[in-house]
Amino acid sequence: MNGIHQILFDFDYTLADSSEGIIRCVNYALSQVGKKTAEPSAIRKMIGHSLEETFGQFVADPNIIAQCKQLFMEHADTGTMVDHTFMLAGVEETLEILHDNFYTLGIVSTKRRSTIKDTLMQNQADDLFDVIIGYEDVKNLKPDPEGIFKAIDFMGGTIDDTLYVGDSVIDALAARNARVKMVGVTSGTTDAKTLSQNGVNEIIKNLNELLTVLQIEI
Repeated sequence: MNGIHQILFDFDYTLADSSEGIIRCVNYALSQVGKKTAEPSAIRKMIGHSLEETFGQFVADPNIIAQCKQLFMEHADTGTMVDHTFMLAGVEETLEILHDNFYTLGIVSTKRRSTIKDTLMQNQADDLFDVIIGYEDVKNLKPDPEGIFKAIDFMGGTIDDTLYVGDSVIDALAARNARVKMVGVTSGTTDAKTLSQNGVNEIIKNLNELLTVLQIEI
């Protein structure tokens, strides 16, 4: 894949696994409003979606959904989210190689920017990224392309020399809406067939394989 200068990444299930933190925060919020806690598998399927969409799977009342969202963020801020988020195997090494090969790196996620930055700092990886676009930085979350466009503009790139890397259908739709190339990684809950059906250009099993796609010798 030639002509790429900027690489944007999704966060959850692409760079890191925060499923345990998300499960804890979702079920904390549900329990605080008197609702039955959700099965971990049901919560995992919603990772990458907005908090409104996630809680909408378990609660019907919009007012209670809003309460759950606030409770989720408050509990996450106690350290629950960062303490239970782990970088996926090989990710840090791959990011360092990409950085050393002069790619400009960024993140576009539905997760809060502050949480992403705290996680990266905990793993000494925050200096590898030029831009992080999170929940609080856009009016319209993925699959709307606003976050991708905002990151490209910040990095001084174009849609033609930018690659997006993600693990979900939402990521694939966001990349398509932004008209950028996408590499799908099957480190999340979405399989290769589903990613392929949604217009992903290349599919890899883990982030290390991105180096092969970009023809980087190590």
